[in-house]
Amino acid sequence: MKQCYSPSTDAAEKNRPRIRNLALALLFALLSLSVGAQNGGGGSVSGIVKDPNGQPVLGVTVVVPGTTRGTTTDADGRYTIEAATGETLNFSYIGYKQQTLRVNGQTRIDVTLEEDNTSLEEVVVVGYGLQKRRDIVGAVETLSAETLEERNGSSMSISRSLQGAIPGLTMTFSDGKPNRAATIRIRGAENSIGAGGSALVLVDGVETDMSTVNPDDIESITVLKDASSTAVYGARGTFGVILMTTKAPQKGRAKVTYNGTYTFYKRATTPQMVTNGYDFTTSFLESYTNAYGTDPANINNVFKFNRTWYNELARRNSDPSFEKWRINNQNAYEYFGNTNWYDVFYRDYTTGHQHNLSVTGGGETASYYVSGRIFEQDGIYNAGDEKYQQFNVKAKGDVRVKPWLRIENTTDFMYRYSHQPTAHTDITSTPMNINRMLNHQAFPVTLVTNPDGSWTEAAVYTGWAGFVEGNSWRKDRKFDMNNRTSVNLDLIKDVLVGNIDVSFYFNQTDRRQAVNSYTFHTGPNSSAERPSGSLYEERSYNRQKVASNATLTYTPRLGDDHSLTVLGGWNIEDYTYKSNLMNREGIIIPGMPNFSLLEGEAITLKDNGSYDWGLVGAFYRISYSYKGKYLFETSGRYDGNSKFPSNQRWGFFPSGSAGWRISEESFLRNAEWLDNLKLRVSVGSAGNGLISDTYAYLSTMSISQSSLLNNGSVFNYTAAPSPIPDGLTWETATTYDLGVDFEAFNGRLNFSADIYRKKTTDMYVVGEELPAVYGNSAPKGNYADMHTDGWEASISWRNTHTVGGKPLSYNIKVSVWDNTSKITRYTSKTGTLPTNYKVNYYEGMTLGEIWGYRCDGLFQSDEEAQTYANYSKFTNRSAKWSAGDPRYLDLNGDGYVNNGNNTIYDHGDLEKIGNTTPRYCYSIQGGIRWNGIGLSMMWQGVGKRDWYPAKESGYFWGQYGRPYSIALPWHNDRYTDANQNTDAYWPRLIGYTAQGANAILSQPNTRYLQKARYVRLKNLTIDYTFPKQMLTKIGIQNLRIYLSGENLFTITPLKKYAKNYDPENIYAGDSDFSSTRGGDGSGDGDGYPVMRSYSIGLSITF
Repeated sequence: MKQCYSPSTDAAEKNRPRIRNLALALLFALLSLSVGAQNGGGGSVSGIVKDPNGQPVLGVTVVVPGTTRGTTTDADGRYTIEAATGETLNFSYIGYKQQTLRVNGQTRIDVTLEEDNTSLEEVVVVGYGLQKRRDIVGAVETLSAETLEERNGSSMSISRSLQGAIPGLTMTFSDGKPNRAATIRIRGAENSIGAGGSALVLVDGVETDMSTVNPDDIESITVLKDASSTAVYGARGTFGVILMTTKAPQKGRAKVTYNGTYTFYKRATTPQMVTNGYDFTTSFLESYTNAYGTDPANINNVFKFNRTWYNELARRNSDPSFEKWRINNQNAYEYFGNTNWYDVFYRDYTTGHQHNLSVTGGGETASYYVSGRIFEQDGIYNAGDEKYQQFNVKAKGDVRVKPWLRIENTTDFMYRYSHQPTAHTDITSTPMNINRMLNHQAFPVTLVTNPDGSWTEAAVYTGWAGFVEGNSWRKDRKFDMNNRTSVNLDLIKDVLVGNIDVSFYFNQTDRRQAVNSYTFHTGPNSSAERPSGSLYEERSYNRQKVASNATLTYTPRLGDDHSLTVLGGWNIEDYTYKSNLMNREGIIIPGMPNFSLLEGEAITLKDNGSYDWGLVGAFYRISYSYKGKYLFETSGRYDGNSKFPSNQRWGFFPSGSAGWRISEESFLRNAEWLDNLKLRVSVGSAGNGLISDTYAYLSTMSISQSSLLNNGSVFNYTAAPSPIPDGLTWETATTYDLGVDFEAFNGRLNFSADIYRKKTTDMYVVGEELPAVYGNSAPKGNYADMHTDGWEASISWRNTHTVGGKPLSYNIKVSVWDNTSKITRYTSKTGTLPTNYKVNYYEGMTLGEIWGYRCDGLFQSDEEAQTYANYSKFTNRSAKWSAGDPRYLDLNGDGYVNNGNNTIYDHGDLEKIGNTTPRYCYSIQGGIRWNGIGLSMMWQGVGKRDWYPAKESGYFWGQYGRPYSIALPWHNDRYTDANQNTDAYWPRLIGYTAQGANAILSQPNTRYLQKARYVRLKNLTIDYTFPKQMLTKIGIQNLRIYLSGENLFTITPLKKYAKNYDPENIYAGDSDFSSTRGGDGSGDGDGYPVMRSYSIGLSITF
């Protein structure tokens, strides 16, 4: 044991008077210095600061330039500061013009602020520094905390609040699960088809998972979109950078702020389905018999079917007084129910709440900001104890050790927990999506429980019994710790500034999962269990990152006409990732899964994929402006990445940009209405080293254990090494950008637009095919190029009028952006076309292409169907094609309707029929405020996007997929032998025509291609801020109450034929479980629902 020395009690007693005297002496010295600092300025000056309407302004900063003396106004606008007669006072407040007034012996100076709506002097956070907006020559967009605060209350993560907020920034979610992370794209639906990559997210300079950040801590968000803005971040910022700056400590007495919300959540789209048992079974029978020409023996695999039972079902359906069950002559239960299984599983609504508390304060030497957050959202199921929780703690401190030396430290802790009930068909560790189980086993004719209260087989098979008993679940825990310490050195005041920081990130994530079996009864004396066995599993993931940055910024004083800033620095990062998996069958006590309480023989214990890698880089940026109207900037970075071989590990990535502030030219100086007109142009490149395989450049050999015995024991063996590419190095993204910024009428009108091209070269994809005799597939390497063309624009207007003697302010902003990406080089020459179930690429392809058949309605007669072109490409479980079946055109006239060999060289009758890429994304934001009352709203949408529902998508295809799947009411508008309606939208109902790989409806076609564009009221907030004069009397600085709604209203063409689908939830499966498109359990839209929310909130500051 480590020994520690501690002084004796007697020694401590002897030293105590000395310590007390020393402490008193230090305290006296500090007080003397404090009094000297306060009195050194001369006399006392006081006054009141008001806005243009005569109202006092709280929080105006008042300083004596060139000194450390400063203060802020109180709730009555009052201030007092020490200042000598020859000194000046500087008054500054966001949104108002800065004023500097000379004291001249005055003891009272009152000030009326003037509005300054222009953003030219706004300081913007950029890479490793700050710049005034007027001097920026890159594509940079900023967002303030005020813009986001209305949308933060109902979401665990700030990611959802950023949807539509910034042009060019696209945030997509695979579903609506509270802890679901966003896919972040800046200027492109796909950054790279090889290594991939997303935008770099930095919080106070530290790379961070955006979903873990406390939204209430955010002060501002800056998005760097072009290469000139991101170049100093090198490989990390290849596809854009999002800089989040958290709230800084505020000097002065402690200020305590609480912000909390209580939220009601409800599905934005509620599925509709047939819940009458007889109607469901009748359409099931039609679907099945049209496919097989005979009656089924079962509905799916366990529910018995025969005509005697079906006739009894019809009889009982005609009279609601009949029981919904009976015991047949084999002493087995038979069911005749009308069960709405969706209502069994799902609540009408759920609730959540969050609470934020922050404290900030300090003096001239040290200041602090401490915050905490609790977020909790209950689950959507009626049982199973589903919940999502997140806890954040942040501590931020700033100490000025010397006038030229400042030390900052930020420490963040985040803990996230989720508990999800799960359903299983067997004891594998992968749960089944609930929507999959509803599609497979939740027939309305079944019941939940038997007359004696025991579970029916349907209740166990669907997973409902496990939800209620609570012994099958998945629990995820994530713990993050971030610590950053920085040292700022003002070596030559305002001329030479140095900064050194070190950050450490630690993450521990674990997943625990239990699978248990449940007993059901098929008769009074017969029972069984599902699944057959039990399993307990634990997975652990450990991530660590150590990073350090050092910069030196030189800003010489060159006079009024010239401005120069030179930045140089280096960055080093080291990543470590460890993962382990452990499971065993045979849970002894279902409610207490533990590796000490397992009895199964099957045990798994293995490393689940671990690696480490490093990155190092040196960078520079030189910014110059002449007379504030000719702006130039160049930057570059030299990066090294351990993922590449030593001879290809390093890369240099430069950029350059220029700006011309035309508004500063002499021929426009008389245009007083014009605040700013600036043209920008930039070009730059960056490397992408985010290949998934850390050791891709090495020929590796795996070690496995045999299942056979050699001399009575198993043995280890290996296989031939995998081939490696002939070279492996950086993907390179080069961006060309042309932009314009326009501001007029004292900042009321703002317009900004950019057009760009991004060339991504040497993408990491499969290379040219190897001869079949080689016996191995081609390795990945730098074998593809792509370019992305796009544009973005935003226009805003804001103004203030006086109504009823009080200011009425309003604002509106419209943003639109679009881009397309095209493959310009692809070494592999197979030319394989993309399908609805697999992404393939070929040279000349536009990303997102949907290839399909052109459907010319339905066959009008049996004769036409049977004499039409050869349909052998498509699986037909019925004996022949008939009237009411889809009619695909034979475009190449060869007498066959098929896809050739599914290549660009021979695609048969396929043609491009759509594209999945979201196009013409837009948002409309606006607000109005008067007399403390505020109203704000945001609309967000996608102008063009196509979607073809994959097989297994029961909410669209219903019984056209599996005949026992859910029945959809609108499928009644279909062709039947009785109505002979060949103008119906839906074809003849045949089971499995939208299910198999070669089924006719599983293939994309123009008739059932859906337009997935939408416009949605993302947020509507109404709030009231109480008058400061009233609050001051009770010791409150600020009090605001608000009502806010999310996803309140949606307009989309999907409401015509895909009523069960939310336009933001058309993706495959649930990525927590299974999300392979078209796979069993991965139907489109089967993920967690997108939620509509209603929140009531309170924000109060003391």
